[in-house]
Amino acid sequence: MRSSIMARTGHARLRGALCGLALALTPALAMAQDAGGQQQSPILPMPPVPEFKPLPAGSRPAAPVIGIFNTQQIMAQSLAVQKLQTELGARREALVRDVRAEDGQLQALRQSIIKAGKAPTPEQQQDLQKRVMADRTKFGNRNRILEEDAQVALNQVQREMQQIVSAIAAARGMTMVLQAGTAALHDNSLDISDQVVTYLNQALPTVYLPGPTEDPEDIAKSGKYPVMPFQPPADNNGGE
Repeated sequence: MRSSIMARTGHARLRGALCGLALALTPALAMAQDAGGQQQSPILPMPPVPEFKPLPAGSRPAAPVIGIFNTQQIMAQSLAVQKLQTELGARREALVRDVRAEDGQLQALRQSIIKAGKAPTPEQQQDLQKRVMADRTKFGNRNRILEEDAQVALNQVQREMQQIVSAIAAARGMTMVLQAGTAALHDNSLDISDQVVTYLNQALPTVYLPGPTEDPEDIAKSGKYPVMPFQPPADNNGGE
């Protein structure tokens, strides 16, 4: 079951990549069409293909046992996600405050140069430009880290949710589990979202989140991954 869920995730990523490729090719295709003018579609040969005859009757598959889960509902009711939103919200507000404070200092510096009544010297222009570029790098890195922190944390929730969905499906003999958004209509008895939320909050009430000054990419490169909060500590007594 997990492999099917992961396969759908891979398909979603593939669709995203194909959409990006299509957007990238759109200008080139438009130029090619303009260059071709109003030419009609060419008439191309259509060689015959072998006729495929009907197959003999075979065994019919068993009736599917279907389950439905709502990812948005599960995420909204996840204790870990709620705590994550609070923490990341505070970090983003701190970043916005710092950006505004630095912008105010740069504005004051420009005003002081203007009030001096003299054209800024090349050194002043160079120093100001260096500061602007340094700010762009610094705050850009902080924003990247904030986004990657969210990815690290949400990835833990998604992985745990996939395990829980697979476990519930196996326990209830489900052979097909669908996202609620893919089903136009379904009976509420098929929905396992509440069960998923209950088990998710029991197994993963909180997630690991890198510190405000830590870079997730540096953590990944170090190879020293932290222990997930839901994992039990090692038994030092050898299981006795």
